[in-house]
Amino acid sequence: PVTTEEGFFMQLMSKPHFHYKEGEEMPAALARTAERIAAADAYVVVSPEMNHTIPPGLTNLMSHFGSSLYSFKPSGICVYSAGMWGGARAGVALRSFLGELGCTPVSAAVQIAKVHPQFKEDTSPEPFVEKTCERMLDQLEWHAHALKAHREAFGTPSKSYFEQVRRS
Repeated sequence: PVTTEEGFFMQLMSKPHFHYKEGEEMPAALARTAERIAAADAYVVVSPEMNHTIPPGLTNLMSHFGSSLYSFKPSGICVYSAGMWGGARAGVALRSFLGELGCTPVSAAVQIAKVHPQFKEDTSPEPFVEKTCERMLDQLEWHAHALKAHREAFGTPSKSYFEQVRRS
């Protein structure tokens, strides 16, 4: 999410969104974030590599919303680091993490090595970074349209879903 919600995302969250019962009062920032996640047709996860993996704050945040909000929507991965590997280890960890949340990553990923000089004022990213970003976004858009059309036509998987699809 783009918003800081009065510092909400700087706190360790203690009760996941999916643990609130219907009608139970939840923090407004948590409810707003859940609405934004549910409304999206695709996700781009941008992450630094921290200690050779996904930052704990990102894992904490995304895990608090459960797969019901992310499922059957594609994701794209963009990782970066100050070193020469460009966040590759975080990218590998994100693939399985996002898959478990149900927002399977597209095959193209963006890795930005030596990130600091590429985003200084009056500079631009290396051509390779721009090309991989374009490739990832093209794949993501294609998958987002395809999955949205399928969700609208058939819903999401359940017993009735499989009966509908098998009859088609």
